[in-house]
Amino acid sequence: QWRVEDGGNGHWYAVDTTHSGWTAARERALARGGDLASFETAEEHAWLLPSLPVVTHGYLIGGTQGPGSAAPNTGWRWLTGSEISPALMLADDNPCGNFPPDVEDGQQDFLHWRWDAINPYGDINDGGTCFLLLQSITEWSADCNNDGIVDYGQIRSGELGDVNGNNTPDCCEAPPLCTPCRADVDRSGAVNGVDLAAILNTWGTDGGKYPGADIDGDGTVNGADLAEVLGAWGECL
Repeated sequence: QWRVEDGGNGHWYAVDTTHSGWTAARERALARGGDLASFETAEEHAWLLPSLPVVTHGYLIGGTQGPGSAAPNTGWRWLTGSEISPALMLADDNPCGNFPPDVEDGQQDFLHWRWDAINPYGDINDGGTCFLLLQSITEWSADCNNDGIVDYGQIRSGELGDVNGNNTPDCCEAPPLCTPCRADVDRSGAVNGVDLAAILNTWGTDGGKYPGADIDGDGTVNGADLAEVLGAWGECL
């Protein structure tokens, strides 16, 4: 996990060691409640790099090239929708050497992470002519109960149940909801002294390690949050 307290986004990452094409790798990631990883900042890329085993040809990750792109390194976007800078792309699009190098032929439209420090991302085929079966990186970022914490971590810690093992909290898939009352800061099922203590201990902050203490989401734990705790005191129904 790239922890928020370490300057990260709170997301979780894992290497999928199955060798496959891009589409199959994404289907596995989605089935596990995540998606292929999208490295939207240089900081995210730099944080994860030392944690990964070096493998031949790198890893499949979450980027695609739009149809009709003018060059191999243009028209790329992360699965989140944000643009990938052409400066990060290794202009190639030359499967099996059948086409002139650096000429867009519309075949290599999927992203993989190479080990080139200057141009870390490369284009790759997903089937057809000369494509590689690679490992991939899955990223978990979903927060279905909007409590400021990635669901995957709450499932791992046992805070949220996941009986069917799909890495989506059971309470987000069927009633009761994960947050029957938002004043239940510690999600214990009741608003009590523990929640009151969380409010008082994080007073004047954004909640820090207890983001749920900022109940109304205005960026500061204050009187409004305290009022919600006192007004909802008792069991969450």
